Amino acid sequence: MTATATVMQPAAPLAVQGLSLSFGGIQVLQKISLQLRPGEITGLIGPNGAGKTSFFNCLTGLYSPQVGSIRLGDVKLEGVPPTGRAALGFSRSFQHVALCPELSVAENVAIGLHRQSRAGWLDAFLPLPQGRAERASNRELALAALSRLGIAHVADESPSQLPPGVLRLAEIARAIAGQPRVLLLDEPAAGLNSVETRDLSDALKKLRSPGLVLVVVEHDMDLIMEVCDSIHVLNVGTLLASGTPAQIRGNADVVRVYLGDEDE
Repeated sequence: MTATATVMQPAAPLAVQGLSLSFGGIQVLQKISLQLRPGEITGLIGPNGAGKTSFFNCLTGLYSPQVGSIRLGDVKLEGVPPTGRAALGFSRSFQHVALCPELSVAENVAIGLHRQSRAGWLDAFLPLPQGRAERASNRELALAALSRLGIAHVADESPSQLPPGVLRLAEIARAIAGQPRVLLLDEPAAGLNSVETRDLSDALKKLRSPGLVLVVVEHDMDLIMEVCDSIHVLNVGTLLASGTPAQIRGNADVVRVYLGDEDE
């Protein structure tokens, strides 16, 4: 399938049931059950070491839980490797921005289209016949992703010349360029100042769409409370609480183990 032939797959919830993960006898996640719905922004919060990144790694196939199931709609994901999950529509950003300074911002974003590219992401950058059409269509999709986040004006600039907030938005643009069904953002506000965090908040709200399961791991509680429709709280590998932002703010257990730290 070429980039211009991208087909939007139907919206589907991401259902996690009884998920448990351990390493060397250490329980990292224990009996996690939750449903992540398309059309919502879901927050995943908790203290350091609560299991948030491990949970993301289970969703994307980097880790294989010993117990439990993960389904995207009717599709069981047990045994599906990370590449297979990417083909199903999983996309992810990481805490540390990793853009190649030798490529323009648009070229970096186009790398996110490799899973649906017939020529392959490397061929698409080489002056070969099979890569020319890919290169043109990938640039169009990259520009569309950048425009969606309000930073199309930096498309031809080098990442090395851009501030952290714009780099973060560029990385998210790369993650959405392939029109994912599941988007996992790992601490997108890390290292951003207050103005950049405000821009990030505005951008995240623009990503809310009926066909996308969007999950955000974040320590910035003001951001989480503002953009999220629902929040799940992990603590030492267990699901402590789930609810709306107002419900989570008013949960005594959550305040005791996590939110209370914000005022200390």
